[in-house]
Amino acid sequence: MTNYNPKSQLKVGGKMSEEGVNKVGLRLANAVIIAVSLFGISAIITAIGCILK
Repeated sequence: MTNYNPKSQLKVGGKMSEEGVNKVGLRLANAVIIAVSLFGISAIITAIGCILK
């Protein structure tokens, strides 16, 4: 393996606005809801498949 040691680092300064933070939080919450829904549906389909087997 190769060690990566950059000679210069990029530092990003600044703060997000409250509106930006709200948008990011809302998108993250929506993504989690979608992921949980899909996992739940797949678990139900798997359970039905095992019952009918």
